[in-house]
Amino acid sequence: MHLTKAVNTFMAALACAAILAGAAHVQTRGEPWRDAEIAELAGALSEAWTHGLDPSRYADADALTALPRGPERDRMAREAWFALASDLAFGQVDPRRLDADWTAPRREIDLLTHYAEAREGKGIYASLEALAPAHPDYEALRRELIRRTISPTAPVTVPRGARLRRGEEGPRVDALRARLHQLGLIDTPGAPGEAFDARLETALMRFQARHNLSADGVLGDDTLTELNAGNGRRVDQLRANLERWRWLPADLGERHIRVNIADYRLEAWANGRAERVHQAQIGARWTSTPVFSEEMRLVEINPWWYTPMSLGEPWLRRFRTNPASAYANGYHLVDLHTGQRVDAHSADWANRRYRVIQQPGPNNAMGQVKFLFPNIHNVYIHDTPHQSRFLNTQRDDSAGCVRVREPVELAIWVLAAEGWSPAEVRAAFDARQTRRVRLTHRIPVHILYFTAVADGFGQVRYVHDVYRRDNALIRALDGDLPPLPAAPRAPAEIDENAQVN
Repeated sequence: MHLTKAVNTFMAALACAAILAGAAHVQTRGEPWRDAEIAELAGALSEAWTHGLDPSRYADADALTALPRGPERDRMAREAWFALASDLAFGQVDPRRLDADWTAPRREIDLLTHYAEAREGKGIYASLEALAPAHPDYEALRRELIRRTISPTAPVTVPRGARLRRGEEGPRVDALRARLHQLGLIDTPGAPGEAFDARLETALMRFQARHNLSADGVLGDDTLTELNAGNGRRVDQLRANLERWRWLPADLGERHIRVNIADYRLEAWANGRAERVHQAQIGARWTSTPVFSEEMRLVEINPWWYTPMSLGEPWLRRFRTNPASAYANGYHLVDLHTGQRVDAHSADWANRRYRVIQQPGPNNAMGQVKFLFPNIHNVYIHDTPHQSRFLNTQRDDSAGCVRVREPVELAIWVLAAEGWSPAEVRAAFDARQTRRVRLTHRIPVHILYFTAVADGFGQVRYVHDVYRRDNALIRALDGDLPPLPAAPRAPAEIDENAQVN
């Protein structure tokens, strides 16, 4: 099933390419392009930049309007419509160029039908605008892009140098205070020579927290990069994130879960609004959480942890050298051939293969609950015994899974659609018995990556690019395209029991 999804994504991209390749041969019955249609198309082409798209990719609007009526103008108009329509509907860059393991579903739009409807009365400009994502977050990013392009503001630059902290003084401290004043985080720019005091430290910590940087009140390299981000950098960031929205299906699901990896945030959506928001921990840079979508099918309360072989290896070694320690942490040894538990003291290490599992309990790596949506990455959402790590602003230290804060409340939200009351959910947790609940109402789960996000009040917040993905996407939007993979990656064996931590 998951290979089918990957193949469908691959075939959708091929179909999109075929539509563009054949656009010049599309024959539309009826009148040639009318002057009013050309004017609408020219308007849409000239406004492509408001979607973060480069107008130079398409026919020149002025040259198009200057052409006399006839086959050449019709051909140019038709090709320009399809080129812009494709970029708005599916994105300019195929995400597989940047991530060969991309498995998230794409939008399904028949551009040929859409084109015919546009020519038959829907309107050229309106037809193209309708192809862009309709989500309020996309519109918020678009408004921010327009604002920054029309009214750019140059930042007060803080010179590079050694790390700055409370108690220091000098021109760089003055520049830091002026920059935070420019951002509205401190009341006055202060007098030259003032020391790095508690008020400046607090303002810097607020800036760091807003951008998902370690809120330590110290000016280091990452914080300095975000502070000095000029208008051009933010415009590029907006272009990248508008493109990410165009990669997503138009319908994320009436009731769905959305994780923004870069924002360490999980949202539970229903009826067009986020009903619950949870802090999340994500994969470290070398075990990064992938971008994908699947349907949640199972909730396991007080779960066992069936370790994947890569993460179980240290505990296998522990069973061989110090089995008492492994047993004390709730681990058990299972024979891969028979599926039976084995006493580590009598294990046949030379001739048998074993897997490590961990019983439910306070030390269980999955915590009190795991939410399963089978996928080729074996990545899921679960609780964690490492609750203190939620106190950190930067929470990229898992082996790839999404660890969620307040998991019982999330379970209550998920199981409400199954008819469970909050009291019944809490009772199942308190029973300390493993309980597997298969969902009759499956919930789409979207694991996404956005570094510019709407804050719910129509404003945009920029977050730290923790996996450093923005620059590659910006280069691709500017024409530096990595090659496409030849075919979807063959999926790994999907194990509903195995989860990375």
